[in-house]
Amino acid sequence: MTTRPLARSLAPLPEESLPGLLLRLAYRLDRSPARIAALCGLSRHQHRLPAEYLIALPAESMKALMAAASLREGEPDALTLSAMAASYPPLATMRVGGSRNMASARRTWAFSLSSRYCPNCLAGDGSAIQNAYGGPWRLRWHIPVSFACTTHSRLLECGCPQCGGHPNRPSNTERQGLITQRTIGGLHPAQCRHHLAPETVGAGVRTPLCAARLDKTGCVAGEPDSDLVMMLGLQRRIDRNLTPAQHSPGTSGTYSSQDQHFFSDLIAAAQLIRLSWPDSARFAPSSSIAELIARHVAAWTALRENPSPGRRVRDAWAAPQDPAQCAALLLAADTLLGDRDQDGPGLRERIQPLATAAFTRNEANISAGFRRMDVSPKLSRALAQRSLGFNRAGGHHHARKHVPSRQCHFGIEHVPALLPEAWLAAHFGDLTSLWNPGDVWKPRHLRRVASLKLVEMAGGGTWPHCAATLGIPWATAQRSLTVLKQSLLPGGLWPLFETAVESVAQGLDADASRVDFAARRRRLSTWQVPVEDIAGLAAGLVRLANVESPVTRAAVSALVWARVTQGDHLHSPPVQALREAQQSTKPVVAAIGQLQTPSNRRGARLLLFQRINEYADGLAQACHEGCGGG
Repeated sequence: MTTRPLARSLAPLPEESLPGLLLRLAYRLDRSPARIAALCGLSRHQHRLPAEYLIALPAESMKALMAAASLREGEPDALTLSAMAASYPPLATMRVGGSRNMASARRTWAFSLSSRYCPNCLAGDGSAIQNAYGGPWRLRWHIPVSFACTTHSRLLECGCPQCGGHPNRPSNTERQGLITQRTIGGLHPAQCRHHLAPETVGAGVRTPLCAARLDKTGCVAGEPDSDLVMMLGLQRRIDRNLTPAQHSPGTSGTYSSQDQHFFSDLIAAAQLIRLSWPDSARFAPSSSIAELIARHVAAWTALRENPSPGRRVRDAWAAPQDPAQCAALLLAADTLLGDRDQDGPGLRERIQPLATAAFTRNEANISAGFRRMDVSPKLSRALAQRSLGFNRAGGHHHARKHVPSRQCHFGIEHVPALLPEAWLAAHFGDLTSLWNPGDVWKPRHLRRVASLKLVEMAGGGTWPHCAATLGIPWATAQRSLTVLKQSLLPGGLWPLFETAVESVAQGLDADASRVDFAARRRRLSTWQVPVEDIAGLAAGLVRLANVESPVTRAAVSALVWARVTQGDHLHSPPVQALREAQQSTKPVVAAIGQLQTPSNRRGARLLLFQRINEYADGLAQACHEGCGGG
């Protein structure tokens, strides 16, 4: 069916929304919005105007609208929120189709079907066309983070001053659609389309439409107070991120990592302010802003505890409807975030007390909800619940747990399973000097836990995940953590451990020739020392019996592997192979012990041990040269 052009159309105004254009066309042509939508090929069953058309138009509907309203290429798409999806992440997550989108949109701050508005904008700019048919209903007014009009230096309105109805919000008898009372014509685009409440007109009288003009409450721009100045400043920053192409002409349209997470971080911080109130009150820039947030939190809490009939509790997660309260909440969130480029550790210090309060006072799935948010790595690190420097191992597993706790130039591949003894001596002297010099086990546990922490710094994850990355059995890692906690926590020495590990990390960051220990582990995963090399290592050592036996070969292979990869010989491939074959590892472990125990390093055994180390160092150098650093 060919769509016929309307007798008289209108060019879309800058930033005008689809429902706004339909209202202006309906007023100009003296038809109902439902009829205009039908003529433009936008109606569905029962002349419905689907709410999802605000997000994006189907291709066939877009073509029909272009033909009917004589629009140019790209203009129909510009009437929907689709153009903002690239810069406003909550919109990008919306799936078109079905009324469930609307509930999800409210919870995720994606958009609101009901539009806020600026009366001054609706009154028009003084041009003939806007004097006749009104100014634009702007698209951005549907975005929850739009709370002020920077052109007229005022907060937006959210309801009719006469009846309190919200623009585009359907009545209880009407399904969600683009326009309330879509079948009624003759109304100016800025007139309220809600029925008056029955008690205002008397019993037995059919309730008329409110029809109040929303553009008659405009105000003359005056000197804004300090709170409004802050709100307008934040709104300008939001607008720059919401429509970057308009504010940065000539740019490629790409975003920095910080820009990509601007809205996600701001929304997550706003939710945290709300969930942790009143602990978060110190981040409100003024007492009046704190009062606005307190008023919203009180209503929000009452709704959660005593939901009204027909209203779901999950709607309480939506952005505040009142523009002033929304602005106050976002201002506090922006203060909480601060300058994330400058104070990464400071961000965590500000976030953690609020996160603890929010997670303990609310439902058990609150922390999981924050982990699912696609926030910046810095905020994710700040939100992560930690125990002694590691993400907590309990609870739900989620990808956000794998955000590194530190910006590292080195990777997890540069971390061995046991911190090299040279690193231990260079960085952990303050700790090891407190221990008994004859205790050989505490330093070994320290080396293992330090490696786990370095993996967490570079790759994130819980300590069991870090242990699996290094090939360390779960029970072994847990034992090392237990020993270290028992040794360090009573005396308050854990900060010394964290300082020392940070020192190691800084050294790795600066090292231009880092060793790829992961590549070495892969390369030697099936390796065994050749029989002829065993003979060379034992040449002239006539006093060693059975030096070429399978047990000796496995022991030498394990020692070489441990030195090349800086791993634990008990977790070496030769020993693991015996376990998997359900064979005893005692002969091999005993042979290794005879060579490693200092009291046994005499004569032929000492010489063999020295030769094994020299052999391993040569193999390590070959691996380093063959793998380009590993």
